Amino acid sequence: MSNLFEFSPNDKQEHPTRCPHCATTFTIPNGTYPRVHPEKTGQIAVQRYLCKSPQCPWKTFSVLPYPFLPIIRHFYRTIFLCHSLCYTQNRSQADTARQLNVTRGVVKRLSGFCRQFIAWCNREEAFADWGPDPEANQAALWSDFTRAIAHAFYPFR
Repeated sequence: MSNLFEFSPNDKQEHPTRCPHCATTFTIPNGTYPRVHPEKTGQIAVQRYLCKSPQCPWKTFSVLPYPFLPIIRHFYRTIFLCHSLCYTQNRSQADTARQLNVTRGVVKRLSGFCRQFIAWCNREEAFADWGPDPEANQAALWSDFTRAIAHAFYPFR
C-alpha cells in the first residue's frame, strides 16, 4: 500500500506559469486567442490563463511569446509594417487589413497606435539601453524594451 505523503516522479508538477500581477503559480489555462504572425501566413494561438488567487486584482492574463508587444498583443514587425503601409505607402485601411490579414477595425486601432509608437521609438533610440532595434539582441534587450513600452503607453496597467 502506498503512503499518501510520498510523491512519485509521475505526480503532477506545479504549473510553471506565474501571474504577472500577483506572482502566484495558482493558475490554469483558460483558452486561446489568435494573433497574426508577421512573417508567416496564418495565425498563431496565444494561451490565456486564469489566476485563481483570491487576492489578485486581475483574473485573466496571457504570456506572450517573443516578439509580441505587451498589452498591444501584436508583433513588433506588424507595427512597423502597418505604419509603412498606412503612412509611407498611403494605402487604405481596407488594403492594409488585407495585407496584414486582420480586420479593418484592428488596422484602424493599430494605425493610430503606430504614429505614437514610431515617434516614441525615434525619441528613445538616442538614449535607451535597448538601442534602435531590440530584436538585434532579444535575450538581453527585449524585456527592457517591452517594459519601457508598457510604462510609456499604459502607465496604469
